[in-house]
Amino acid sequence: MKSRFRCVLTTVESDSHIWNLVYLQMVIEEQGGEVRNLGACTPVEEVVRTVAEDRPDLLVVSSVNGDGSYGALEVLSALHERDLRVPCVVGGKLTTSVSAGDQARRELLAAGYTDVFLSDDAIANFVGFLNFGVAEGFASWKAQAAPLPPWADAAQAAEVS
Repeated sequence: MKSRFRCVLTTVESDSHIWNLVYLQMVIEEQGGEVRNLGACTPVEEVVRTVAEDRPDLLVVSSVNGDGSYGALEVLSALHERDLRVPCVVGGKLTTSVSAGDQARRELLAAGYTDVFLSDDAIANFVGFLNFGVAEGFASWKAQAAPLPPWADAAQAAEVS
């Protein structure tokens, strides 16, 4: 089967897990992607170098150690500093608290991630994203805003709309 898109798959420097990467590689390949899997504990500079050399259609960052949101921000910041623009998505267990997920989602989307996949329906939503990306282009995807907590003020609500 000829690949329909090229993808770089990575985790953050602090995450030594590989099972999530193996699983995601299979999911991406099932959707027609050609995957370059950078493995666990990937240094930010290696991600940047690979994106610069390979010019993939998509960068997928996965983390399951609970502090992936910080590493994901570092990856995106380093790409932007070098003016490397590629649709980037991130997902997994990005915080140590489920209640912090929406805040992390807001921060990552505001930083420039194309989407952030969290919670029980993350894989189904990710597959939907991949199918959309193949048909329409990954950069055309419009992520849903993360819900605001009930105590959010009007200024915070205006930021996400």
